[in-house]
Amino acid sequence: MPQFLFVPGGKRSAQDFDSVRGLLRAQGRLSDAITLSDPEQNDLSQHIAEVCALVEEGDAKELHLCGHSYASFVITGAADRLRGRIARLVFIDTLIPESGRSLFDFFKQAGIDPTAFGVPAWPPFVEPLTFDEAAFAALPKTYLHCLRSQFLSLTAGIPADLQSRLASENWTYCALDADHYCMIDQPAAVVERITG
Repeated sequence: MPQFLFVPGGKRSAQDFDSVRGLLRAQGRLSDAITLSDPEQNDLSQHIAEVCALVEEGDAKELHLCGHSYASFVITGAADRLRGRIARLVFIDTLIPESGRSLFDFFKQAGIDPTAFGVPAWPPFVEPLTFDEAAFAALPKTYLHCLRSQFLSLTAGIPADLQSRLASENWTYCALDADHYCMIDQPAAVVERITG
């Protein structure tokens, strides 16, 4: 049976996933969540190291690493370092990282001011992530797209982008009628899609 590790984005906490984890627990499923260190004081590499350390402390045989928002960069980097330990990545209303690019790079490409979305130029958001894209493509991945997300201007093109990559890059796409914080507002829907 899969075990789930939830990684919140930005300056959020593990408590964002309390309801989701409660529903999983009621199903007899194991899960954990991590609060990343202060993004004003630490960088992306540190956040990846924190997730890797937590995974390495455990003995999960089928670990599903779930990242919300900015944490897509964290779980992608962690999976790259923990090859063979991660069964699936779950992206919850996120950007899909590309090797050599930072979170801020995606905003710049879209012509969007990150600070208008409350995303400051803190170290994790400006540090580029480098990873093996072939290994990433081979890993099973699920994308949960929130159709009422505050970040829809950044994620609106993802369904069309993934459509051509579903089979060749092991993606599953799921749409949710939810805002960016779907795990708080619609935990049952999130659980249904990550366990279905």
